Amino acid sequence: MSYQQALQDIKLGYYEAAIAKLDPLLHAEPAQPKLWYAKTLALLSLQRFGEAMTTAQLSVQLNPTWAPGYQLLGNACSQLGDKKGAIAAYKQATHFYLDQGDKTQAKTCLEKLKAFKPQFIPNHEQLLRESTQLLDKVAIKQEQGSHNEALEDLNWLLHLDPHNVQALANRGLLQAKAQNYRAALADISLAMQLCPDDLNLQLQRGKIRLWLQDSEGAIADFSALLTKDWGDHAEIYCLRSQAYQQLNDLETAFEDLANALYLDPHNQECYWVRGDIYRGMEEWEEAVSNYRRALSLSLEQGNWLNYQQVQDKIKQIERQLERDKQEAARIIRVPIKRNHSGIPIIDVQLNDSVSCEMFLDTGAGMVCITGKIARLLNVVPMGTKHFSVADGRVIEKPVGYVRSLALEKARVENLEVSIEDNLDEGLIGQNYLWRYDVRILQTEVELYLR
Repeated sequence: MSYQQALQDIKLGYYEAAIAKLDPLLHAEPAQPKLWYAKTLALLSLQRFGEAMTTAQLSVQLNPTWAPGYQLLGNACSQLGDKKGAIAAYKQATHFYLDQGDKTQAKTCLEKLKAFKPQFIPNHEQLLRESTQLLDKVAIKQEQGSHNEALEDLNWLLHLDPHNVQALANRGLLQAKAQNYRAALADISLAMQLCPDDLNLQLQRGKIRLWLQDSEGAIADFSALLTKDWGDHAEIYCLRSQAYQQLNDLETAFEDLANALYLDPHNQECYWVRGDIYRGMEEWEEAVSNYRRALSLSLEQGNWLNYQQVQDKIKQIERQLERDKQEAARIIRVPIKRNHSGIPIIDVQLNDSVSCEMFLDTGAGMVCITGKIARLLNVVPMGTKHFSVADGRVIEKPVGYVRSLALEKARVENLEVSIEDNLDEGLIGQNYLWRYDVRILQTEVELYLR
């Protein structure tokens, strides 16, 4: 006979058959709590409550932390009219279910407790004191960034005790981080009403105001706390610096960070925040320097979540710098020597040997060189082309080729040019410029490679 077959019989409603299978197993292995538990299930279904209470007691004696055994014991005691025994069993079941993180079954046991007369209902604070490990688990989950799991645990605690101030404050912070601002304000307001003089609550309210971008309110809370001989002033200075940063008062933000680091030179959060400020100012070198210090301290302190987050920030800056470098490589800046009627005149290098001044004429279709430059470069006309001029006339000009034309690093080879003997300066036209987006500034021309 197998244990699984007995469970299947119980599931199908064959309770006597299940007991017949379990008894030989219990005779062979009487120290197995799961066997006594299964027999208790069958006995309860047969309404043999006295025997069920005995087998349930045996199951929890063999495994004193087994929540399901206490739950069945509570059921048996309840059917026998033993209210105190049932309450004691359900309390134990709730306690161990909470420790195991099974909030659904814990809630079921709590509802069983509420069914008794008020004098038998356990005090919620007493029940929570028996489950203080749950709040510790919430704190660990918050540090690890498991905000949804932490929020679920806090909701459970507040279901048991709606006026638990610590749970309200922590849930308010999590709600603010999740941008559930109305819920965050409701939680912190209720907590402050319950404990108006609690300085820790004022700290939590300052943090929530910071998340809500209520910079002035956050500064007020943090400033008031800094006048008290209470709390970690390094942390509070660091938090207030973030509020000043939101107001773009960077000088005061840096002062607060300096004060924080004077009090706690190993505060990695300060270096992280200072890195964020420099990053916002696009002072990349200073930002990376501070992030690297935060990275080192996170590693030393075993804060792996912060280590990974700071490392991601450094990688983002490195990627940004690489993009900026690539973009800068596409921009060529050419100084403007002077302007003539609003048209810039710049130096041009022809055939890597001859420098001359030319107009940057974005309206010209083709590069045009003077006859003097054509003779100097020995440009041989290869034919003629017709060109439209400003007054609407069409004229014919000889055309040839230059080996290269360069504006700084913007070099084009084998470029067709027209030749004009009547010009004092040549023109740089679109058969050269089409490769670039052109931006004419006051003192220079930017050529952005397309």
